[in-house]
Amino acid sequence: MEKEIVLVFGTSADPFHQGHSELIVNAVRELARREVRISKVLIMPVFRHHNIRDNIKRSLPLTFERRFDMCQIAAAELRETLKGEVDSVQVSDLEKKLVWRSNRPNFTAETMAALRGITDPALELAFLIGVDSFSGDEPTFKSWYHWEELLQNTAFIISPRQGYEPNYEFLHSLRLLGGQIIYLDNIVVANLSSSQIRARLLEGESPARLVSEGLLSHEIASYIEEHGVVSIWKQNDSKEATSLVIEAVTEEDSLEMRVGKLLFQKKLTLGLAESCTGGLIGHLLTNVPGSSEYFIGSVVAYAYQAKVNLLGVNWDTLKQYGAVSAETVLEMARGARKQFNSDLALSVCCIAGPGGATADKPVGTSCIGLSTPDGDWTYHFQLEGDRSAVKQTLAEGALQVILNYLQTLH
Repeated sequence: MEKEIVLVFGTSADPFHQGHSELIVNAVRELARREVRISKVLIMPVFRHHNIRDNIKRSLPLTFERRFDMCQIAAAELRETLKGEVDSVQVSDLEKKLVWRSNRPNFTAETMAALRGITDPALELAFLIGVDSFSGDEPTFKSWYHWEELLQNTAFIISPRQGYEPNYEFLHSLRLLGGQIIYLDNIVVANLSSSQIRARLLEGESPARLVSEGLLSHEIASYIEEHGVVSIWKQNDSKEATSLVIEAVTEEDSLEMRVGKLLFQKKLTLGLAESCTGGLIGHLLTNVPGSSEYFIGSVVAYAYQAKVNLLGVNWDTLKQYGAVSAETVLEMARGARKQFNSDLALSVCCIAGPGGATADKPVGTSCIGLSTPDGDWTYHFQLEGDRSAVKQTLAEGALQVILNYLQTLH
């Protein structure tokens, strides 16, 4: 690496401990020994995590401010330790900004692409990461979101981790793809995790005890005590069963469960614009535990004014074609996708009866709109039954439309 490096350390740690600080220091010094100069260390607290297998990570947005503060404390300590070795040690809230903008969990590829856009082109970006993502017969790095793109604009500084050996063949394949990979095989990394420290504090041990063992800095221990962090952990830590959306799709799954699993597993978000169903589709989707990971929200725009004011439907479209039309549901879906900044958006309108029918639009006439990055489509159905039956059938039909689309994606 000929350029000077910005070393990015992404972390969801709560609390930030001495093992993290020692890893950063050891990495900086080992890279310097290999004639790779780190200009800046950038600590990047995760705001929202896509992996919800760890229930603690589901509360990351609620804990961000405290975690950010502790990273700031650690950065100040690292600036003193690395004085003369790096130009600066900073903490970034970029992940929070990106998540607020996108309404969904952020991924490393997106973070690094955004960071590249605001970083001096003369500086190389490098990501400090544990070897566990590059070990085993099927390294988990291959399941990362847009990992091929990430490999092109980010170097990877890989640290050892007890119990994990690198898959050297896989690392070689990444280098053949143009990846810049440095494995710091000769640094020592403490076998220590935030969850271990957190468990001890939750069991009643004092932060001062962990300071005496060299696990926490005095300043971070003081922050934990002064801000009642342990009590907040007790309130936020979820003891509920792991969300079902991480599991494989099965034939026994309900329609909304299959949609939810695929949305989550394909890392996509959904917004709705409902008219005649009155929120029924949103109700079905939110029956699935973990649906907050992919379902952003719904606009129930029943009246013409709501369709115009909330979804941006054109008055002329409504006057010319009516609410129950391909033209209107298409504008509703596009409006919902824009309003929620979601990957996908779906809309529905219908004549549920018993009134409202016209000569060319009998009771049961229904339209669905779907807006996606791949294109927009509309669907027309003629449903039978009373008002409740039409609404229920249309809601299920809308979910089937989404499912059909998701099943076409690789």
